Amino acid sequence: MRRNTLISAGLFVVSAFIAPYASAESLVFQGRVEAAERAELSSRLDGVVAEILFSGGEAVTAGQTMIRLDPSDAQLDLAVAEARLSKARAELAGAEREATRQEELFKRGIASDAVVGPARTARAAARASVALAEAERARAELDVSRTLIRAPITGVAGQPMTAVGAFLEAESGAPLGEIIALDPVILAYRVPYATRLATLAASGAPTLDALFERISLSVELPGSVTYPYRASPDNASASVDPQDGTVTVRAPIANPGALLRPGMEITVRVTIASPESD
Repeated sequence: MRRNTLISAGLFVVSAFIAPYASAESLVFQGRVEAAERAELSSRLDGVVAEILFSGGEAVTAGQTMIRLDPSDAQLDLAVAEARLSKARAELAGAEREATRQEELFKRGIASDAVVGPARTARAAARASVALAEAERARAELDVSRTLIRAPITGVAGQPMTAVGAFLEAESGAPLGEIIALDPVILAYRVPYATRLATLAASGAPTLDALFERISLSVELPGSVTYPYRASPDNASASVDPQDGTVTVRAPIANPGALLRPGMEITVRVTIASPESD
C-alpha cells in the first residue's frame, strides 16, 4: 500500500512539472557551501616545533612553509651519513685498485684464482657499502627537508593546532593545522527524489548527465545578496536519504574573492532550459 502511494505521489509531481516546460523552469532549494578540497598539516618526522609561520585565516600557496621543526638532530644525522658515504667511497677505491691489480696479475699468470676471487668479492662488497651509504644519506637529506612542514594545497589556513616547543611524534599523525581550498567551492543542495524524477521526465533529457547540461544555478546569499557567478551541477549522491527521500546535488562554482565560505547557508535557484530552447 505504501509503495503504491509513493508511486502515485511521484506520478502526480511528474505531471505537475510537464506542462510548464514550454519555457525555462525555475526551482528554489536551500543549500550550503562545501569546501572543494581540504588538507591537514602533519609531521612525518619526530621533532620539536621551533617556529609556526601562520596564525590562521591567511591565504597560503602549495609548498609554502607553515611550520619549522628544530633541524639539529636531522642535520647531525645527515653529517654522519655523509661521513659514512665518504668512508665507503674511499674503501671502494682501494678495493677497485686491488681487484684490478690482481686481475692483471692473473692474466700474466702470476696470481691464482685463490687470490683474484677474494679481491673481486671485496670489490663487490665495497660497491654495496657505497650504495647503502648513498641510500642512508638520501634518507638523512629527506629528514632535513621534512623539518619544514609545507602547505600541500593552495587555500586559506585554519588555526594552528600545535605550539612552539611542542614535541611531535610522526606516528601519532596528529593534525597541526588545516588548509581549505576556497576557489572553487561546492554548492550542495537537497532535492526530493520525486522532484528529480519529474524534472528528468519533463525535460526530455535521456540521462541525468544530459539534464545537468540544461541546468544553470544562481546563488542568493544571506541578506538577499545575489552572487555574481553561476554554476552547473556535476554530480548527485548515489543513494536516497531514507529520512526525507532526498538526494544531494553538488556543483562547483568559482569563488575568486572567497566570498563563499564552507558551512554558509545559501539559496540555490535552479533554472532548467526547456527542450525548445536547445
